[in-house]
Amino acid sequence: MERRSFLRGAFGLAVLAVGGLAALSTTQDKSDNSFVTPDVALAESAEGPVMAAGIRLVPDSEGSVHGYFGDTLLFNVDEQGAELIRLADGSLTIDELAGALSIPAKPADVASFFVTLGQAGFLKNTVLVNLVENPA
Repeated sequence: MERRSFLRGAFGLAVLAVGGLAALSTTQDKSDNSFVTPDVALAESAEGPVMAAGIRLVPDSEGSVHGYFGDTLLFNVDEQGAELIRLADGSLTIDELAGALSIPAKPADVASFFVTLGQAGFLKNTVLVNLVENPA
């Protein structure tokens, strides 16, 4: 499967376009209920994932949330995926993000979600994942 193909994974993520996100705007459109990812300094020393700045999340009436950069549709996520993106400012680890959701999720699912976003180029830092899960 090519990188530009639809990628379906945890939290309803569908990546539609892949590209560099340099010099992104951090302004929020006040005319609707969209959210724009902020520019987080020191992304490499962050505890958890940090989204690239300037990605605008716009919900639709059917429960899907679209991620845009400018007029370009980058990906679609469900409400839980959008909640993760809003929380991804680097202050929370993968485990903390999983517990902070309105509907708690497994840390492995949250890690998979951010690994997919990172592979598509939408994270400012690298998400390190432990592949051996503690059964306790």
